[in-house]
Amino acid sequence: MTAALLALSALSAFVYGGPLLYAPPGPTRALVKTAAVAALAGAAWSAGAPALLVLAFLLSSLGDWFLAGDGEPRFLAGLVSFLAAHLTLIALFWSFGMPLEAALRTPWRLAAALAGVGLGLAMLAWLWPSLGPMRGPVVVYTAAIVAMVLSALLLDAQALAIAGAFTFAVSDSCLAAGKFRLRGGPLAERALPAAVWWLYWIAQAMIFAAFARG
Repeated sequence: MTAALLALSALSAFVYGGPLLYAPPGPTRALVKTAAVAALAGAAWSAGAPALLVLAFLLSSLGDWFLAGDGEPRFLAGLVSFLAAHLTLIALFWSFGMPLEAALRTPWRLAAALAGVGLGLAMLAWLWPSLGPMRGPVVVYTAAIVAMVLSALLLDAQALAIAGAFTFAVSDSCLAAGKFRLRGGPLAERALPAAVWWLYWIAQAMIFAAFARG
């Protein structure tokens, strides 16, 4: 069952990230996009992964469903869904992580944490002039992303999960850049959507692999 669900996730990811990526919004496109991570949730459950990981994937797939359509209400619903997914990942990483004081004594973890905070602040400052009434939600969401990355740094011998957390954050940054700052032109309309999708799905796959090796 786990292998079949992983195959479904990969197939959905490639179909959405290929022929459907630039297609107009519609039920088929939304279903395929949602299936890519919903199938990972099923695979995680089948493999006996932590319930928090299953929940994070389900919340992410719900966010995918909302973001597969157009309009500000769907974007906000997607934002809330992914915010909940990030908070769930924070809880997951903390439950498996080392004590904070031990992490702070590890030079590379401390350096990575400072880099994560600095990049989050730099991204927020770059987006700020274009955010308008979305400033409050974007600040909250950015804080959650940074907290998720920092929480991943508490994990020991979980390089895939740490890499997945950072990749997830980069995907979200590309999404924000395309939504708020870069509009029009091939970068915003062609390159960024592809980067957002593939970085996002690869991030989820890495986090799955870290916690569901059985």
